[in-house]
Amino acid sequence: MTLPINVVVEGPASRVVSELRHRRDAQWNNDSNEWQGVASDEETAGVGKGAVEWHNTTGAVRYTYVQAPGPRGGWMTETAQLHDGAYFGSRYHLRLYEGGKGNGTWTAIQAHHEYFDWFRLRHTVGSLEKAQYHLDGQYYGKWYVDGVSRQRYANGGIIDSNGWVSVVDLRPKAEMGPVPGALIAVLLLGSINLRDSMEDTIRDLASRLTRETVQRGIAFSVSLFGLPLFVRSASIAVETTVPSVPIKAIAGVGYLVLGLGLPLAAVSLPNGRQSTDWFAVAILALGLGFLFDYRSIGVNVLPIAVVLHRLAVLGVVGVLAVGGSYQETDGRWNTLVQAGLVMWIAVLVWPLFDAF
Repeated sequence: MTLPINVVVEGPASRVVSELRHRRDAQWNNDSNEWQGVASDEETAGVGKGAVEWHNTTGAVRYTYVQAPGPRGGWMTETAQLHDGAYFGSRYHLRLYEGGKGNGTWTAIQAHHEYFDWFRLRHTVGSLEKAQYHLDGQYYGKWYVDGVSRQRYANGGIIDSNGWVSVVDLRPKAEMGPVPGALIAVLLLGSINLRDSMEDTIRDLASRLTRETVQRGIAFSVSLFGLPLFVRSASIAVETTVPSVPIKAIAGVGYLVLGLGLPLAAVSLPNGRQSTDWFAVAILALGLGFLFDYRSIGVNVLPIAVVLHRLAVLGVVGVLAVGGSYQETDGRWNTLVQAGLVMWIAVLVWPLFDAF
């Protein structure tokens, strides 16, 4: 699916990239050979210091269509890609398309916010509006910008885009004076504290289980809760600290850990035949693991197809946990476990072949 253009900068792509990447308050940087065809602009000065990091990035090639008379119209391939954020976390992703000539050169930008989905092994776009506002903020009040406005392009209707495009008017370099003083941005970070609301539920579950089962229940809960967070944090750590490791290798290892670790924990740890309890523990622990995983990368809204898939994952892990609780009487690989493993393969295959 090709996403609509939501930002237009009245200037060349080389200047857009340079001003996003080379300011002191910028962290949009290059990390691949995807950046082609636009020279760096060494004349752009820096301002401020903050926490935005733009990287030149990888991604599937996309095209945009320009409606104009004569040879100026037609399909255009992207000039560059940039991202702010971690590949295996969430990030703002920009695709730049340069058009026009001379003083009339412009850069159309498709900006979106996306996150890496471990079950799909690719990025899922969550919002266009969030990325548009984020990019607008990179230009508001800057000394090299004459103004930022919104114009109606009527190209909305996909995800949360509304058809209003941000238009950034850059000052000609000949009119630029000295760089003003540094600006310090203060970020207020919020967090969700769920401990109080969870204590009663956990205490009730623990009181109904035997001592040995309590130990298994704790291990089971920690495993299901921690696996999504561990895979996410470990992959981001490797990505940022060892850039020589291929992205696909990191994704492959993370996928195997998640794809094998969840059913293995569900089958091996439960026992004692308290099937209802184990089903509840599985859904609660893994559900919270997914919730905190998304919160850790700043994802607040999910497509309905992704929500349905995660609910299916919770249900299948719950079935495996129930089957695992009967291992002492019915054997490790009882009928319920076998059925659960078949369903597990199905929920792994589903997102790989479905374009949600």
